[in-house]
Amino acid sequence: MRLKFPKRLISIISILLSGVLLAEAGRRLAVWHVNHQTGRNDLQFVSCHHCHLVRKEWLPWTRKKPPHASPADIVASLDSRHIYVAMHEMDEVWEIDLSSRQVKRKTSVPGRPTALALDSANRFLYVACRGTDRVTAISLDTFKPGEWAEVGVEPVALAACQTPSGPRLIVANQGSDDISVLSLNPLREICRPIAGRQPSAVVCAPDGSQAWIANRLAIPTKPIGYDRMMQVHSCEITVLEPAQGRILRRTQLQSAHLSEGAAYYPENQWALVPFVKVQNLVPITQVAQGWVMSSGLAVETAAGSVIQIPLDEANNYYADPSGIAVDAVNHRAFIVSGGSDAITVVDLDKLSKWLEQAGEQQREQAIEDLSLSGEYVTCRIPTARNPKRLALTPDNSLLLVAERLNDTILIIDTRSCQPLGRIVLGDGGLKDPIRRGERVFTDARYTFQNQFSCRSCHPDGHVDGLSYDFDSDGIGDNLVDNRSLLGVAFSGPFKWTGKNPSLEVQCGPRFAKVLMRTDPIPPSQLKDLTSYLKSLSPARVVAQKGPLTPAQERGRQIFFATHTPDGTPIPLYNRCSTCHRPPLYSNRLMANVGSRGPRDSTDYFDTPHLLGIGASAPYLHDGRAATLEELWTVYNTNDVHGVSSYMNKIQLNDLIEFLKTL
Repeated sequence: MRLKFPKRLISIISILLSGVLLAEAGRRLAVWHVNHQTGRNDLQFVSCHHCHLVRKEWLPWTRKKPPHASPADIVASLDSRHIYVAMHEMDEVWEIDLSSRQVKRKTSVPGRPTALALDSANRFLYVACRGTDRVTAISLDTFKPGEWAEVGVEPVALAACQTPSGPRLIVANQGSDDISVLSLNPLREICRPIAGRQPSAVVCAPDGSQAWIANRLAIPTKPIGYDRMMQVHSCEITVLEPAQGRILRRTQLQSAHLSEGAAYYPENQWALVPFVKVQNLVPITQVAQGWVMSSGLAVETAAGSVIQIPLDEANNYYADPSGIAVDAVNHRAFIVSGGSDAITVVDLDKLSKWLEQAGEQQREQAIEDLSLSGEYVTCRIPTARNPKRLALTPDNSLLLVAERLNDTILIIDTRSCQPLGRIVLGDGGLKDPIRRGERVFTDARYTFQNQFSCRSCHPDGHVDGLSYDFDSDGIGDNLVDNRSLLGVAFSGPFKWTGKNPSLEVQCGPRFAKVLMRTDPIPPSQLKDLTSYLKSLSPARVVAQKGPLTPAQERGRQIFFATHTPDGTPIPLYNRCSTCHRPPLYSNRLMANVGSRGPRDSTDYFDTPHLLGIGASAPYLHDGRAATLEELWTVYNTNDVHGVSSYMNKIQLNDLIEFLKTL
């Protein structure tokens, strides 16, 4: 007996089978396409978004963000009656009357004004414009910009002083790792000596004999590979003679980074620099014991020796110290904590007494003793969100604190250390998810005992230049280089192993368990945090103001080359532009480039995007390559990570010059 099926059922089955066959055919076609375009035969189906459907103008960081009234820097007039405030998001500088707390004058200064300094005659206010790589002079009579001078990339701090050769302005260029020394009459650059890595603060001696520049990141040490990675890193205090810009010495701060403030104490001839003590290769299990990050103060004495002392307490930390001001009359230093929203007050007489009594071993080990801060820390003053810079009025009566993410300036009586009120500049921006996310990013309260914030490892969303040992995959195994968050939007998956598909997963509960050692960030705040991260634009490495230079163009041709100069074809899988495909310069796939180390558990690592790559040293997944050049001269001698063996020194330099433009 023959079974009869309804024609409608037969049609449905036929359609379903056709759909299955078409889907399988489509999957196979997609796999073939991926393997064909990458030159690999080990890949399976991946989303089209890995290589396609991404345009630069669609990325969140290309959109204009709403400006907020965020104070980036403050300086007080010589008569202590007015203050001047750099409003970097609004491209303006404001003059505020201290008695009425009202804005008196405003002037437009394009280019993200970031730092301020007054000349000794109180005639000009000098403004460092981070976005245009300029220093602009504002006449205090007209309150209008006048002269300007080009400096290095991303000037973020400056200080004026008088020298035997005339007045000078010392400028810290964070993006180009150098220092601009300017004369004031006329305003022009005299010289540009090399600093440490990311110079971030400047202070001058009253007599103009010396200037101290605090550099916030460590410079990779000389040994190559794992030998270099296992060395104790250090950041630099660069000391120069302002008249001619001659470097006098380079003082090293061992096991330190995020040195973003500098002050001078004339009584003892001390240079004071706050910093973060970081022990990055201690397993992260030690967060609970307080051994990974803590805040300190470096004291460089008149003799040139350096003592590091703690600012934290045994069970409470004051993360991300940055701005510092010295009240020479009352012998105190005020240090703001951008991660813990507090000001630490240090009695410099008590500190001096302790240093006199301490033995050599006590001085050397002082930074490890968190009970020591009680000897000289007299009080902590709470602030609003994310204080960054601060200034004393010349009469030493008021301390002014820029509460950056609150759009306010806190006024403190220096004698009583009591707040006198606030100058309100804006509404705080709490309706903006990006601003709310930045508050989460800079807040240390999400970590155990307030030890650090997201920013502690990613200053301004960038890298700290260190490698870390996360214990979840074995103590001492799979060391990872810290990656930049600048330009991170749509570049997932995340982590070097590509295990996190989204920023929400990357920064969510697993992150809390592995690193923060506390409760996860609440869902609504996690959403704000990822909005902020997606808004971060790539790092700017060179001051590119026109078309590519001849060297950069030659480097571009090498990057996109399909053949070596002698006509030999470069395999598709081994071309730079195959894995690092524009516009993100990444195909977002895992790849084996021969970089597996002796303690790694895999050969395959995520292909990073190259936007801002010139500013994110060190390189490779574990940070063993100190420079871009080492990627090929030391770690690619067998042409596994691109074909580079044919390149001479000039060709390699050209390639690197092009990469710095991305």
